[in-house]
Amino acid sequence: MYKRTNPQQTLFGIDTQLSDSLCKRLQSSWAHFFKVEILPILFRQEDQYAFLYGKTGRPNFSIARLLGLCLLQESNNMSDQEALDEFSFDIRWRYALDINEEDDYLSRRSLVEFRRRLAAKDPEMKLIRNAFDTIRDSALKKLELSTKDQRLDSTHIISNIRIRGRMSLFSDTLGVFLKSLTDEQMSLVPEDIQKWHTTESEGWFGLGSADQKMKLEELARYLYTLISIFEKDEIVNTTEPYQLLTRLFSEQCEYEKEPNEDIDSNTSHRIKVKKKSEGITLQSPYDPDVSYGHKGAGYSLHIAETCNNPEKPEIITDYEVHGAGRSDIGKALSVIERLSEAGIKPGTLFADGGYPSVPSALKITEQQIEFMAPVNRGPMADDVVGRDRFQFDSSGHATKCPMGHRPIDHRILSSNNKTNRSLHAIFDGNTCRACSMLDQCPVRAPNHRERGCQARETVGDFRLEVTAELRLRDQMYGDQQTPQWKERYKIRSGIEATFSELKRSYGIGKLRVRRMAKVLFALSCKLIACNVSRWAKAHFFFFRGLFQWFMYASKTLLRIVQAAEPKNHFSCA
Repeated sequence: MYKRTNPQQTLFGIDTQLSDSLCKRLQSSWAHFFKVEILPILFRQEDQYAFLYGKTGRPNFSIARLLGLCLLQESNNMSDQEALDEFSFDIRWRYALDINEEDDYLSRRSLVEFRRRLAAKDPEMKLIRNAFDTIRDSALKKLELSTKDQRLDSTHIISNIRIRGRMSLFSDTLGVFLKSLTDEQMSLVPEDIQKWHTTESEGWFGLGSADQKMKLEELARYLYTLISIFEKDEIVNTTEPYQLLTRLFSEQCEYEKEPNEDIDSNTSHRIKVKKKSEGITLQSPYDPDVSYGHKGAGYSLHIAETCNNPEKPEIITDYEVHGAGRSDIGKALSVIERLSEAGIKPGTLFADGGYPSVPSALKITEQQIEFMAPVNRGPMADDVVGRDRFQFDSSGHATKCPMGHRPIDHRILSSNNKTNRSLHAIFDGNTCRACSMLDQCPVRAPNHRERGCQARETVGDFRLEVTAELRLRDQMYGDQQTPQWKERYKIRSGIEATFSELKRSYGIGKLRVRRMAKVLFALSCKLIACNVSRWAKAHFFFFRGLFQWFMYASKTLLRIVQAAEPKNHFSCA
């Protein structure tokens, strides 16, 4: 009979309620791995959350177990009630959280209140990031993964909001503000706005384009009217709904004053709605942290993970969340900074074409990191050679061109954008005009002539901007044209599978929460859950493989022993 030998087994534990066979199955499931590997990490960090409840009170449920419940909830992409039902009726959840019979009930209010306190007192979610870092480091160490090669990419996230265009944005923002007013404050609102609020706030659906434009301008005038009425009311103008009004008006509207008219008169302003407004602008009054990017309104999630660990799972090493209106350009620097502080700085970083910029790429390479990402060189012909074909000395001065010609001087001159001055190498004009590679050379003709006019220039020297940034850009551009670079870069596409897993299994594409703090918490839990899942699968695969190897070795040894035994031969008389 199977004998219980688990050292963590308690007298009143969950496993004491099961038969021996079920207990054995339970200890070989994910629940046992979570209890042994993840729950102790959460308990070690439990004291960090003490400030959430003050000195005179404490939570009625363990913080470590609450965090563990949140991880299991996001791991299965469940709502609060679904997670609490699983906690109450699934013995594996209670075993994973090390719960006995007396503590097997948790109210929804306790779970919601914990997240509310955490979002209010730690909006940057530094505590949950500490948990992510600790679990990541444990997984990297136990799985013996290399962090020399890592890859980076971003994806689009949508919080729990609906987006139906600017008409809905204006209507919702006005409605949120009017609902926040008291009866006394509401008496100051004009009757036409009150009537719209009670009867027509959703009555714009189905209007034609011309009618929608007129209705939008009418709502813009409502915005301006309400802002003017309450701009001196300190009780109202300090509230978030009023600030959303002013933000929406400044981003989406403008007003013009007629000549020789009093600016204090409301009739002297013509309120207009701007034709286009994108970027870091208000997209929903219910989630002001959302902004608009090229993929739409929402958030951007950047993740970095290990790669080039054959036959081993890859672990997510870093993440960052911001509004979708912010570009990916230059974000690799902040990722590398956090990885360096954690002691897992990559030797090679693979990223897509949205990350590199000339200044950021140089800063990355200065940290002895190979930055493999596609770069653009601007509107130049494909046959034009880059600065990587030139020779330079240790001080950054050009010594020879691809044809072996030496520059005659170096000067600080205006660059292409005409606003900055940078170092240029000066080449003899007569030598360049006689060169057979003039049409493929990146040097600039005298007097800023076009490339087609270079041959017709009879006087003046040619020049080439030779800053370290442009030299690196041309070098990266030249390298990415080679088959060797393309073969190495294939590994970057593996992060797309990670995003697919996160969206299909963990639901990061559409969240159940809104506002940055809650979005951060939900995404952090989902990323931790993904790492835990990969770690657990590798753990079980290792022991299953070890068991299979043991059985194979035993059978092989048995065959060897049987073959070595002397055989008895019997003869028939």
